[in-house]
Amino acid sequence: MVTAVPLLASFAIGIIFSIIGALKLELARILNIDNAKVGGLISSLFFTITIVVLIAGPLLDIVGHKPFAVFGFIIGFIGVFMLVSAKSYRAAVISCIILGIGATLITTMGNVLLTVVLFSGKNPPAALNLGNIFYGLGAFFTPFVIGIFLKKWGYRKTGKILAVFILIPIIFAILARNYPQVSTGFELVKAFGLIKNGVIIFAALSLFAYIGLEVSMGGWISSFASGLGFTDRNANITLSLYWIGLMAGRLIASGFGVKPIVTPEIGISVCIILSIVAIIAIGAMTFTKSKIIAVLGVIFTGLSFGPIYPTVLGVALANPGVAQLQGSAFGLVFAIGLLGGSTIPAAIGIYSKGKTMQQSFRIALATAIVMFIMVSIMGLF
Repeated sequence: MVTAVPLLASFAIGIIFSIIGALKLELARILNIDNAKVGGLISSLFFTITIVVLIAGPLLDIVGHKPFAVFGFIIGFIGVFMLVSAKSYRAAVISCIILGIGATLITTMGNVLLTVVLFSGKNPPAALNLGNIFYGLGAFFTPFVIGIFLKKWGYRKTGKILAVFILIPIIFAILARNYPQVSTGFELVKAFGLIKNGVIIFAALSLFAYIGLEVSMGGWISSFASGLGFTDRNANITLSLYWIGLMAGRLIASGFGVKPIVTPEIGISVCIILSIVAIIAIGAMTFTKSKIIAVLGVIFTGLSFGPIYPTVLGVALANPGVAQLQGSAFGLVFAIGLLGGSTIPAAIGIYSKGKTMQQSFRIALATAIVMFIMVSIMGLF
């Protein structure tokens, strides 16, 4: 039963990370706010996670996985429930802060626990690739549910249904008995010592670039496709192809849960190759005039991106220097990675003013090159 906990955690995070975007139009209408304030809600969520994860990581190493799972699902449920019940922008911001705390507990516990319960704890990169497929399923599930129930039951009831799906995993979290033991000799000074670990630092810098790219593509591909002359429907289909490619890449890397392609030994070599594919794919998107090449670029971008985050993180957590400090290592790497997700998409949006979105993808191309360099240096340690 403990295996289900991190998988359901990944699914819940997919819901949490996508719910504001999926409810954006109704949220803006009910609260009478513009796109800038909707962006403020998203920033409140991710800024909270960035700060709290630095505390949550070491705390996980001290108290263990079960408290994080139980309180994470409860707080995540409360955050979504409050968000869809909010009647003012201030209340919505407070909801996003609470949601950010819950999301931090869930994602910290989920990512670390995945590396222990899947593949007998011997292949963290493959475990994270397989587990993070559930994140994609959660992100797809959210707009699907909203599309079905929004007109029938309305904004608030539909949002509360999604909140319940975040709470349901608490049943597994409470009933599971065989959680991994945590170290009884945790020392904070050792956690701070991770900043001297080359694998951890360059994993963090690699994910700064990667998360910035993933969020950018998720946010701007539909605008990119529209700029090339796609209809709104086909632009959204193009965006869906990116997410499908990303999940497919992770499924392939995990060997469909049977025979993994990635391992701690070859994981970085695989990521170097995938970074090169990403550079070529984004380069094609940036400079092509062909819709077919643009769509192929989107698909290959998703396929190449998919395994990079879980593999880089998995290799970092498998490093002997982070034994008994996996929570702390995750907190440091993920916090720096989220900074990329907060800055690079915004830079692309700002650069696009007075230009086409395709031209602004030059920033994405440059970021992909930086990612290649960081991953390559990580492989030297």
